[in-house]
Amino acid sequence: MRINKLRAALKSGELALGTILWETRARGVVHTLAQAGMDFVFICTEHSAYNLETVVDLVAHAHAAGITPIVRLPDLQYQYVTRLLDSGCQSLIAPHLRTGEEARRFIEFAKYHPEGRRGMAILNNAGVDYQTVDLREAMAHANANTLLGVLIETREAVENAEEILVPGIDLALVGHQDLAQSMGIPGEFGHPRLREATARVHALCKARGIATAGAANHPENTRSVVASGAQFLLYGTDLILIRREAERAVQALAPLRKPT
Repeated sequence: MRINKLRAALKSGELALGTILWETRARGVVHTLAQAGMDFVFICTEHSAYNLETVVDLVAHAHAAGITPIVRLPDLQYQYVTRLLDSGCQSLIAPHLRTGEEARRFIEFAKYHPEGRRGMAILNNAGVDYQTVDLREAMAHANANTLLGVLIETREAVENAEEILVPGIDLALVGHQDLAQSMGIPGEFGHPRLREATARVHALCKARGIATAGAANHPENTRSVVASGAQFLLYGTDLILIRREAERAVQALAPLRKPT
């Protein structure tokens, strides 16, 4: 059965670098990111038009390429959690959690007994890497290799962070755009209240052995993101990376164009 390399890396204190996919869906994109040396591909289903089959294909291509797929769910629903896990995705992120009860529900959906109540479908499928396995061994392996992340992106979530960041949650991402909006300060990412909320979440995570995420949209930003304590580094999106290289080409050609 497959080992979740991303979860193992984060648990051992290592850094992990990846980018978000929400527009591109070709296998070559996933393989290219893997060949570039990235550790994970973040597949967003909350803000994209991806359907389940597209996501499952991207997950399979990621495994084939040797890069870890992690999927942001569209919402915390049982069907989204179990169908992705049974399709071979071992790493999930739940958006907009507000309470400890929701975090516990996420864990229950994703983990087998005794940690949860995930539905049983251990039948030589992608969830067990198409292997013939012992039932109890497969359950224990799945529980040990399922990475669960949560997005802290509302004022209520910050207030309930102690109840949300519990054993079973491996990764926390502060969603600054939504959190700032929830606080009534949209777009003010340097606002003291937003910085204080982020610091509170990060301090709780550090005390409880939960990895935190950070955004590094330019190479020169990575050092400061790592210095902040982040292990899970989100480096732009598929569109940002494409646009940045396209703009470089346009800028290089501009002096050679004929005046209009």
